[in-house]
Order: sequence, then structure tokens, then C-alpha cells
Amino acid sequence: MEVIRTVEQLQQCILDAVDPLSKSKNIASSMINHMTNTFQDGGAQLCIQLMKEVFEKSVQSQVDSLIFFALTTIQRGLNKETNNGECIVTYDCRLELRQLIYRYVFRVDTSTPSQRTIIMPIFLRKKIGIVFSQLIQIDFPQPWHSAFTELVHLCETGMTCSCVVDILRKDLFLLVLDGFCDEVVENTSLERNTLIKDYMRGMECSLASSVPVAKSISAEILHSILSIFHANVQVMYTPRSNAPGALEWQKLPILSLSVLKRFISWLDISLILTENNIALFFECLNRAGPGDVDDGHGDGSLASQCGLEAVHCLKEIVSKGMEQKKKIELIMKVNFLQQIYIDFDRVDGTHINIVIKIAELVTNIGLELLHFYDTKSKQTEHTSDATALTPHMEILMNLFFKCFSYDDIDVSGAAIPLACQILTSFQKERQKHVQDDAFNLFPYIPQLQSVMYQQMKYPIDFEFDYEDENEAEEEVYRSELRKINQTITRISPQMSLDFLCNTFSKFHTHLSLIQTKEIEAALRLVYHYCEGIRPPPGNKTALKNHQFRDVLIALHKSDITSHPHREILILYYDIAVRYSDLLQDMPELLPSVLSAISGNKGLQHEHPRVRSRSCYLLLKLVKALGPTLRPTVETAIAGIQGLLSNQVLSLHPDDSLYLFETIGLLLGQTDLGSKQQHQYLLAVIYPHIRMIEALLMSSDLSSNIEHYGPQLAFSVAAIAFITKGFTKRRSMEVQDILGETMAPCLKILRAAPENNDVRNKIMIYLQRMIQCLGDKVLVYMEEFLNTLIARSTQEDILDVAQVVHQVCLKFREIAIPTVEPIILPLLEKVSAFIIEITGGVENEMALYQDTEILHFKKIMYVSLLQVVKSNCTPILLSSENVGSLEVVLRTVGEGALLISDPLIKKTCLQVFHELSEQWLVNDNAASDAGIVSGFRSYLLDILMPGIFRVFLRDDFNLKDASHVRVLKETTHILYAFKSKDDLNIEQYMTTIFTGYEQINGEFVDMNLSDTQGAFERVMTSFLQKIKLK
Repeated sequence: MEVIRTVEQLQQCILDAVDPLSKSKNIASSMINHMTNTFQDGGAQLCIQLMKEVFEKSVQSQVDSLIFFALTTIQRGLNKETNNGECIVTYDCRLELRQLIYRYVFRVDTSTPSQRTIIMPIFLRKKIGIVFSQLIQIDFPQPWHSAFTELVHLCETGMTCSCVVDILRKDLFLLVLDGFCDEVVENTSLERNTLIKDYMRGMECSLASSVPVAKSISAEILHSILSIFHANVQVMYTPRSNAPGALEWQKLPILSLSVLKRFISWLDISLILTENNIALFFECLNRAGPGDVDDGHGDGSLASQCGLEAVHCLKEIVSKGMEQKKKIELIMKVNFLQQIYIDFDRVDGTHINIVIKIAELVTNIGLELLHFYDTKSKQTEHTSDATALTPHMEILMNLFFKCFSYDDIDVSGAAIPLACQILTSFQKERQKHVQDDAFNLFPYIPQLQSVMYQQMKYPIDFEFDYEDENEAEEEVYRSELRKINQTITRISPQMSLDFLCNTFSKFHTHLSLIQTKEIEAALRLVYHYCEGIRPPPGNKTALKNHQFRDVLIALHKSDITSHPHREILILYYDIAVRYSDLLQDMPELLPSVLSAISGNKGLQHEHPRVRSRSCYLLLKLVKALGPTLRPTVETAIAGIQGLLSNQVLSLHPDDSLYLFETIGLLLGQTDLGSKQQHQYLLAVIYPHIRMIEALLMSSDLSSNIEHYGPQLAFSVAAIAFITKGFTKRRSMEVQDILGETMAPCLKILRAAPENNDVRNKIMIYLQRMIQCLGDKVLVYMEEFLNTLIARSTQEDILDVAQVVHQVCLKFREIAIPTVEPIILPLLEKVSAFIIEITGGVENEMALYQDTEILHFKKIMYVSLLQVVKSNCTPILLSSENVGSLEVVLRTVGEGALLISDPLIKKTCLQVFHELSEQWLVNDNAASDAGIVSGFRSYLLDILMPGIFRVFLRDDFNLKDASHVRVLKETTHILYAFKSKDDLNIEQYMTTIFTGYEQINGEFVDMNLSDTQGAFERVMTSFLQKIKLK
């Protein structure tokens, strides 16, 4: 690659790099990057020479790009340090750059020709500000002690901006300060930055001794910022001019306040807090113009932008850290709230950002006042502070309601934190006596409720489109309002209930005729009322209140289900389900609810969202009411079947499954007789089986399985969901019908064994059938499991294994003939997946690969544990499996010894513990003597010594509960040998722990322990002592 060595080469490379059409663009960029990475100064010196030539030759074309690119390169160099902590850009180079900026940008040399008739673009001015602030960060206060003095001097020359140069100097001065805030003030990671700030504030530090605040550098800087603001604020309100620099001149007050707000937080507040300054801030707020004037970027008019920055400054003043009492004195002395109250209605709301910021400012002030109010209201005596606070609190509440009730969710939302604090303070206020003449919040709570309720109402044009971002914001806002309602209910349930009842009493017509936004908000009060009720569950506690019960009864007896809007129907059904205990107490209300939700107002509604929610809510209702629904079973099932077979009103598959589950619950949990269950179940299941058979007979089934697979999978899932109603009780007739589904479902698996959906739903189906059919399921289970294991993937092998586990746990010894042929293929399949990941070599695996391998090994170990715990151990000794027994047991042993995860260690040891309990019995006819002998030798000669070596490692912690469980399983194994195999523990432990004879008294105690617990305690004590040594 060619190396940049001259200014001309650098200039050409920059021009090529910024030209999107240049064929050399990529090469040029690479050459520049190579220069910044290999030159000792990052190419800074060469860039400075380029800038000088560009300025002196006054190259108009592409000058901005050249300067910007050169400054960006220098900026990178200024951020880098040598090994000894020095900047890679030398001091001489930095000094030359500073002088170049003074001469050609600030125009300090009057002999320098001023060829440019327009001010350089803002992106370039900002870049100069950042680079200049970096120079200050590196060289101030030594060796460049006069940095800010020089800038202030340049800024104050020609304060009234008589020419473009004056405008440019002030603009650049403010941009340098803005960059300084980025590089120094807000970057607290560097200790040097803190020293610089302390030096500027006049505080004593390692750089200098303390000086009075009024004589500090920060005072000088703030004076200059405020001088620019005061001198030019009136220009901002004048009509715009096309003269060079006119717009920048008018924006100087805005930029001044923008920079000032960043200094307020860390400088002495007395430097800013003067009557004149505060008055000017509020004047800017008062004169904020409309947001749509000269507003091409959504920023508002210049006056509006200035007002916004003024509010930011006021927010910084209020938020500044200080003692609480001083903060309150400041707020009251400056009369913040009074002035905001006067100006609030004058602010032009077309620039909504400024109104939002005013609301945030009111909230900030309000939070401070309320915290102070809380402390004062704790005092038993009425103090002068409390008296002085009262008028400010009254104005605060008026301002709060102006903001909270504003017709914009961002403005109103900004007041929500204040609303929450008002309620918190109100709760504290209720807990103590308040003086009659003192301010109290109680009278304002009804108004807060009223405003909250009004704001809960959705706009007229709200479409309830849950994928629309704007509507999502509306929904988030209302969720916050509902939290306020919940808080009010928790503080005063009766006040909340009275408001709810009063709201409904104002509806003087049928509920179906009330405007959507009105009735929706009212129903929300009912739905969410229980969320604030104590003790939980709130929905049950709320129903103990007869006043609230009367509201619900009246709602159920109304014509609410005739309302034309879909969301009202859904919300009503949500209320019916949430307070379903009322329907159980008053079953006469139930028919109208079921009729609506299962008819064309619910399940058969034209809108898919209503149908979807009705499917889910009907299921919840059936779960809640159970036997209460007995008289309506026939009607409900007929309606559901009608919808499921309706070709016009389509349902999402998940919604259909809700309905199938509902049918199962209606049949299985409503106290139907066996005969009726059989009759209805036949009517539901048989058409389904016929549909499955028809699909399986399709001529193109094998060639078009991607099409038929989801349909077949859904059919299996539907049967599985129906069976959820028969988990607890099922007659023989029901079992017979469900059993007839096994063969068709097995045919489905045979037809589409590699289809992910089919396999997934078959596994769900099998888990359900194990619960419903009992051991009758075993007739088909072997073929199901063989097929699932053979076609399993890394993603679903765990699910397959869990079905095997469930079979073992449910049927125990009875499951042996079923599990025996499949346990080895299952383990081999899992091993094959491990080999796929490792490629046969487990060294130096990536972290994610280690995690995957651990996952599969855990499946193997848990599967074996389930087999032995379920008394299915003879499976391992069958003629088919016994040849692999040694390999299997050694694999489990490796898990106990080599895998660091304590949970897996414990699982592996549990396998050996269970086998020890079963095999170390002299009269155990199921145990082959040779196998038991080999098992005994492996445990005593290899596994136990190995596991004790693990215990002695530093990473084994006897204070860690998971490690203690590993030790516990180990003691279980040894105690089994002691109690069942007459192992002499003293001799055995002495053999393992040769060299630790000084504590072999513990071994004697182990040998004498006559209970498992005592043995475990002695073993733990022994290990604690030995690890200390």
C-alpha cells in the first residue's frame, strides 16, 4: 500500500475518500487509516500543514471537507497516549494547531485576508469546538494557563456583533464550551477532569490554592455566556435576514442557554441565581412563539427554541443538589411556581415540546415541595415553615392539574410522577392529624380522580390497533393512569368505589348506546378495581362488598353485549371472567353471559380479535365455574362445534385449541354422567378421527408432507387438549374412546416422522394419554418412542426423553417391557448428538459448545436415574442391554468425576446410590453375581477414591449448598456398602487417606455410625478438618 508522505497526497486522499463516486474511495480511506495508525503523531502534523495551506490559499471548493477530515484525524490523535501517558500529538504541534485556529477561524490576525463571506457550516464549527476543547483538556492549566482568558477576551470583543467575525467568535466560544462539557465535565472517568473542574471553580486542589467564587474562572465564563445572551436576546425576536451570519446571530441566545444549562449542575448556584437572569428566563418562556413558524426540522420557532432552553435552565436550577431546606427556600424565594403559573397559559402549545418541559419542571418542583411537606406534616406543631409553604402548595396543585389534564399524553404523562407522589403524601397525611388551618391534600383527591378518569378515555379516532406505534404510546400512557387508579383504591377503597358508582350513575341511557370512549373508561374502573383491594386475591375480596356486587349485577343485567364496538364486548367478557365467583353465587346471571360469549357477540363475531379473545375467555370461565355449567353443557358444546366447523369464520390454530380444551373441561369437569360423557365425546372425537383418516388417505401425502404436516399436527394437538378435562376422573367408556385415538395418531407419526410440528404435538399427546389411559397406553408406546427417538433432533431430544421419564415414573415395573428396547437407542442418539458437536474431540470447545454438550450429557444421566429410581433396573441387565452396561456405568462415573457442575455430579451419584440399594443385597435374584462384583469393584476402587479427590480440591466448597448435596449422595453410597455389604469403613477410608492417620479417629466413628444421618455428619466433620490441613 502506498504511504501518505506529503500534504498533496493527503489532500487527494481526503478528496477521494469523501467522494462517493470516486473509484479510489476505498484505497484512499485505507491509506488515511494507515497514516493514523503508523505515524508517531497519528498524522497530526501533516493534517495541520494541510489546514494551513487550505486556509492560506483560500480554496473554496471542498475546503469544508478537507478541514473537517483533517480535524477528525487530529481528534483521534489527541485521544491517544504514549506509554508514559503523554499525548501522541506533541506540544509544539498542539501549539501550532491552536495558533492556526486563532488566526484563521477566530480571525485574531487582522492582516489575514477574510475571503469567506459566509460563516462555515455548523458541522465544521462543532468539530472545531470539540478539537479546541481537547486542547484545553490536555494543556490547561499548565502550560496553557490563559486558555479561558483568551477565549473570553475574544468573545467579549464586539459584544453587539457588528460583523460576521464577531458572530463567529461568540458562536465558536459557546461551541468550545459545549465540547468542553462533553470532554471534561461529563467524562468523570479521568481524575484530571475533576482537577480541572475544581481549579475552574476556585476550589483548592493539587493544581492551585482556593480563590473566591466571584474571582474564579467559572465566574468569568458564566459572565461571558450570560453577556452574550443579554446582548443578543432581542435580536432573536426580530424578523429574519438573509445577510451572512444573520441566522447564527439570532441563534446566539439559544446556544448560550444550551451551554449554560450544562454548567449549572456543577458551578456555584449564586453565579446564576440573580433576579435579572431569572426574569430573562421567564421572559423567554413567556415569548415562546408558535411551533410551526419557520420550522423545517420540528424544532419550533427561534423564540420557542429559546423558551425550551430557558426551561431546561430552570430545571437544572431546581434539580441542583443541595440541602432540602435550602432547596425549598430557593423555590419559594424565586417564586418559581407563581411565574410558571402566569406564563403557562401564554405559552403557544403548537410547539408541544416546550409545554412538555414545563410539565416536567412543575413535576420536579412539586416532588421537592411534597417531600418537604411530608417531613413538616410529621411535626405535631404548626410551624412557620408549614405556613410559608401553604400558598406555594396551592399554586402547585393548580399547576399540576393544568399539566395533568392537558390534551396531550406527553404533557399529561410528564405529570404522572407528581400524581403518584401526591397520592403517597396523601396516604401519609391520612395517618396523622392535620391542623385545620394547615394545607392538606384531601380536598384535591376527587379532582385528581376526575382528571385521571377523563384522561383514561381514548381519543375519538383511536382504532385499538395494537401494532400501531402511536397507539401503543397511548396504551402505555393509560397503563400508567391505571396504576394511579390502583393506588387510590389501595389507599381508600371506598373513595374509589364511590367514584366508580357515581360514574355509572351519570349514564342515563342504555349502556349499548353510550359513546365508546365513555363506557370503555367506566368499564376499566370496574375491571381494575380489584387490583388495589386488600387482602389478596382482590377479585374475591372485592365481591364481599355489596355495593360493588350491585354494580356487577347491574352490568350483567344491562344490554352491554349489544354495544357495537368490539373492544367493549371484550372488556365486558374480561370483567365477567375476573369476577366469575359472582356467577357461581348467582347462576341465574350465567345464561346471558354464555349466550353472548358463545354467539355472534363472541365466538362467532365478525372481527377476529373478538373471536380470539372469546375463545380464551370462555376457557377461563369454564375452568373457574366447573360444575355450575352443568345445565349449559349441551348448548355450549353445540355452539363450539358449530364454530369449529364454520368455513367462513376462521380461527387461529391456538384459538381452536382453546375451544377443544373447553370442550374437554365441559365434558370432564361438570359432573356429567358416564353415559352422557360417552355420548358427547363420541360426537366430538369420531368426526375428528375420520378427518385424520381422510388426510392420511390423500394420494399426495408423502410428496406434499409440508402441506399436510401442520394439519395432521393440529389434529393430534386437538385430541390432546380435549383430554385435559379428564385428568382427574374418567370412566371406562371415556378411556375406550380416547384409546381409539392411539392408532390414528401412530399412523400420523409413521406418515410424517420428520415433521417437527407432528413430532412436537405427538409428544404432547403421549404425555396426556399417559395420564388418561393408564397402562393401556403401553400397547402403542414402544413404537411411538422408537420412531420419535430415531427421528429426533438436537432441539427435541429432551422432550422425547421426558416422555420416557414419565412412562418410568408412572408405570414403574410395568413399564420394563416398553422401556427395555428403547433405552439404549435413546442413549446412543444423545451420544451421537455430542459427537456431532465435538467432531469426536472434546478438547478446546467454544463456550456455547461446552454448554450444549453439558445439556446432552445431563439428558443421559437423568434418563438413567429415572430408570433406576422407578425400579426398572432390570432393563439394564436384559440380554439386549447388558453388553453395554459397563460402558454406561463408566460414562455415568465420568460425569461424577470430571464434570464440574455440582447438579450433574449429584445426579450421577444418585444413579450409583440407587443401584447400590438394589444390587448390594445378598438374596437379590435379579442381580447377577458377576455384575455385582464388577459394580462393587468399580465403586470402591475407582469412583469413591476419585470423588474424594474432588472433595479435597480448592474449588469444592463445603459451605456451598450444591456441593454439600454432592457429599450427601456420596455418603449415601458408602453407607449402603456399610449396611448392606458389611464394608469396614475404617479400613476402607484408611486405605484411601494414607498419611492422614492423625485423624483416623473419625474413621472409627464412621464405622460405628448406626444411622445415615450420623454417618453423614461424621463424614462432613472429617472433610472439614482435612481441608483445613
